[in-house]
Amino acid sequence: MTANTRKNRERFLGATTAALIVGAVIFAGVIRPQLIERRLRLEDMRGLELKLSRMQRDVLEKDRIDQIYSQIEPLIAGTGTDLQEKSKFARELYDLFSTRNVQTRAVNPLPLLREEFCRRLKIKIDMTGNIRDILKFIFAVETSANPIKIEKLELNTRETTDDVHASFTVTKVVARAEGEYQADGKETAE
Repeated sequence: MTANTRKNRERFLGATTAALIVGAVIFAGVIRPQLIERRLRLEDMRGLELKLSRMQRDVLEKDRIDQIYSQIEPLIAGTGTDLQEKSKFARELYDLFSTRNVQTRAVNPLPLLREEFCRRLKIKIDMTGNIRDILKFIFAVETSANPIKIEKLELNTRETTDDVHASFTVTKVVARAEGEYQADGKETAE
């Protein structure tokens, strides 16, 4: 009887060992490569999801920039020649400082700067007056509906109380007219 039980145990252990070996071979040959491939695909999917979210962020940013540009475009649209744009800019500045109680000494247009997508108009203004009136002019420039800015400001006091001499360099950006090429030797449509 002991021999019979021993034989049964050996058969059971042999069958279990064979099943374990077959399971290990199946796991090593079939299941493990599938798990590795699944892990790699999940990593790729996470990378692609990250790339997609970055692309969506970039598209939203581009849309936001396009919307802002569409609001600003009419303000910087250049419709005339350089001289016409300078004249229009000088008139805009005149309208801003003519209502103030300041004396203008000089209004000098500076050379036009051509950039890749725009032209930069500059005008230097020298004026004297009460500091409050000069500050009101600065505030008027800063709150102007047109995209103009003060690039350089020099204030010098005078002997009279609250009386100053101010020198401004005011800049306006104007978009290039259609058909106008870059200033690298190519023709311009002006």
